[in-house]
Amino acid sequence: MSQTLLNQIIEENKAEMLETLRKLIAFPSVAAPEPEGGYPYGTACAQALDLVLDKAREMGFAVRNYDYHAGAVDWSDDMGAPELGVLSHLDVVPVMPENWTSDPFIMAERDGRLYGRGTIDNKGPSVAALYAVKAIRQAGIPLKKNVRLLFGCNEENGGSDIAYYLTQDKMPPMVFTPDGNYPVIHIEKGMIRFVFRKETKDPILRMNAGTAPNAVPAAAEALLPAGAVVSCQTPKLRLTEDSEGCHAAYTGLAAHASTPEAGDNAITGLLTALAKDAAYADCRAITELFPHGCTGGEGLGLAHEDEQSGRLTCICSMMHIENGALCGTVDIRYPVSVTKEELLETMQARFAQYGFAMEVLMMNDPHCVPEESPFVQTLLSVYEEETGEKGYCIAIGGGTYVHEIEGGVAFGAELPGWDYHMHGDDEFFPVDQLMMTTRMIAAAIIRLCGE
Repeated sequence: MSQTLLNQIIEENKAEMLETLRKLIAFPSVAAPEPEGGYPYGTACAQALDLVLDKAREMGFAVRNYDYHAGAVDWSDDMGAPELGVLSHLDVVPVMPENWTSDPFIMAERDGRLYGRGTIDNKGPSVAALYAVKAIRQAGIPLKKNVRLLFGCNEENGGSDIAYYLTQDKMPPMVFTPDGNYPVIHIEKGMIRFVFRKETKDPILRMNAGTAPNAVPAAAEALLPAGAVVSCQTPKLRLTEDSEGCHAAYTGLAAHASTPEAGDNAITGLLTALAKDAAYADCRAITELFPHGCTGGEGLGLAHEDEQSGRLTCICSMMHIENGALCGTVDIRYPVSVTKEELLETMQARFAQYGFAMEVLMMNDPHCVPEESPFVQTLLSVYEEETGEKGYCIAIGGGTYVHEIEGGVAFGAELPGWDYHMHGDDEFFPVDQLMMTTRMIAAAIIRLCGE
């Protein structure tokens, strides 16, 4: 078999691939938080899964529906348990249609790019995986190991799809997901998320800042008693008076918690201004624990870093104060060279010094697959041969679909240097990159499962 023949078949299937993706995009498959219409994640997610499984069945593959939590497409029922899994998802994040150039659920092609919610995350790569195995079969290429495509329906809202799947079946020993970045993501930092609380005497009538625990807040506002004076003035701080009292507002810059250095934390910016006044003792304590502009956990004694996975990141992402009750939320992403137990012990001691109580919400271990493993090296070689670029491994602070899957890595579908507006307005996937991802998935399957 020549690679040229396989690539030719993939190209011949292009029109059908785009039509399948167009139909898939048309389902507004934002997973419902509660069962809906008899389906665990709602009708639209069920329709998307049905479409993919029906197409796979038409192609001659063995399919299984795990009660609409997830679906599986196997090369054959007669080859035993799958050795390789390709994991993608069919659910999407919500949209604000008014901010899009075109309808987010009607796929549009402009200047070689496919626009629509889910084109890159993750319906486009899902279609690429499906048509990769179709092309292998059409080319008559035998596989000696079974491969399973897995299509989940709840990646964006908690991952209960894979949890359910694992109550019914096993994960293959090798798994990659095209729901990340090329070349290969092999390390994902550990995560700790917690809240800290205290009854405060600081003269803050009300404060509510931050919209998500995993994001640097772009805005923070506190209601202070009428006539309050804030001595620290910056262009980002605005003071206004009304019948309620004095409103102190700080305008920062949003960023993801995995890359907080790209943002300007409005909570710590505002508290730093208030802390100049001796009356705001707890504000001053918080700014000592979270110095404004420091995102490496220095104030908590957590400035850890290693060559493999980089440095620890730490943000105070949410703050609520009302009737003297103060509650803050913290997100930490930590490298492989330190344990969550070590970090927790250090943090508890630091918060206790200032009279704050802590409550842990989440503690996840880092995820690491050795770069030298044959599995990772095979994927890197596929990337190098397709792109002509040097393959390398990536460590990230975020979490991918394989974070809880032993030995799992992310392989595509985002190329270095690109912004696909994932989770944003006008999300897109270039047509040529869709085809490239199909070729790379096919090549990886053949290398890992072929004769």
